[in-house]
Amino acid sequence: MKTKYIFLLFIFGSILGLIGALIKILHWPGASTLIILATMLNVCFWILLLWKIFTHPSLRDFMNK
Repeated sequence: MKTKYIFLLFIFGSILGLIGALIKILHWPGASTLIILATMLNVCFWILLLWKIFTHPSLRDFMNK
């Protein structure tokens, strides 16, 4: 997966989190679902980003110096 798609996942999750928070403040139904979905997307972002960082070959060269 390309890094730009991983960051798009983070942006989409953050936007959903902000919309969910606004809906929660207004006491509209469905806010909890949006906040949970946004949290899951952000967790997926961090997992994919860490996986991308630790599997990149230049990190291994840096750690072996």
